[in-house]
Amino acid sequence: MLSHGTIEITASLRNDNPHRGAGPQLAGAPTPEEVRAHIWGPWKFSADGRDDTGRTVAPQQLAIGEWTRYGLTPTTPPPWSTTTTDAWHRDYANEPVRLSITARSKGSEWTVPPEVPVTIESDS
Repeated sequence: MLSHGTIEITASLRNDNPHRGAGPQLAGAPTPEEVRAHIWGPWKFSADGRDDTGRTVAPQQLAIGEWTRYGLTPTTPPPWSTTTTDAWHRDYANEPVRLSITARSKGSEWTVPPEVPVTIESDS
C-alpha cells in the first residue's frame, strides 16, 4: 500500500514500432513474438528486478520529489540478423532511451513517454 506522499513507478523501454513483425512470416524467419520481444534500441535495463529481456524494471515506490537511477547495458542485434554488434552500436549511437514510465498513486494511474539522453559514466 502506498503511503501518503509516495508514488509507485514502473519503467519500461517503449516499443516504438508495435507493428514490427506483423507481416507475413517466411519459413525459417523469426516469429512475430520474437521480433516484438527484441529491443530495437541502444540500451536495455541491467538493474536488479528487471524482466528477462531487460525491457522492464520491477515497480518501486518513491517519495514525491525523489528520483532514481537505473543501470543500462548495450543491446545487441537480434540473433537472426546479419548485422554485426559494432554496426548495431554505430546505428544507435547518440539515440536516446525511449521510456514508458507508468506512475500510480491513490487510485490514479498515468503514463509518460520521455526520451532520455544517455550519459556514459567512467569508473575512474
